[in-house]
Amino acid sequence: MTIRAAEIADADAVARLHTRSWQSAYRGILSDDFLQGPLAENRRMLWRARLSESVSGDQFVLVDEQEGAIRGFACAFLRADPEWDCLLDNLHVLPDLKGRGLGRHLMGAVARRVLHANSAGRLHLWAYELNLGARRFYERLGGAITARVTEPAPDGSEVNALRYCWSDLSGLAAEGET
Repeated sequence: MTIRAAEIADADAVARLHTRSWQSAYRGILSDDFLQGPLAENRRMLWRARLSESVSGDQFVLVDEQEGAIRGFACAFLRADPEWDCLLDNLHVLPDLKGRGLGRHLMGAVARRVLHANSAGRLHLWAYELNLGARRFYERLGGAITARVTEPAPDGSEVNALRYCWSDLSGLAAEGET
């Protein structure tokens, strides 16, 4: 397992993985029409833009790669919020590889990057309330729910989202260290 910084050449592979992950995790949360329709192009455009040369120094994207294949990725914004600090905007693993520690390793790599950046050492993310698998994962890693909001979803519906926070990243940073 190799975790490395993503490059522009990874954009389409990251977009495909992101699409597959949403189609698996968000079935029943977002509309099937969206998941099977415009989602793939939506994710392709997003990742080409995020991994372009003009990306902010505040953002970082890490990929988990094995034998040239991207199996998971994380995207974070170091100074996203003055109170909650770093926003983990995306954490996705290929659906058939869940439960093998890839997400835990990526979370650890994100935490180490946040601590190294000398930020306030806090991390937060938003998860859909109905995404029970993700919620169990974040709770096992020590995430605490600090807010619940209703927000517009990419398919035009409204969903409830929960903010998970970590105030002390030292334990999380130890995840997946080799």
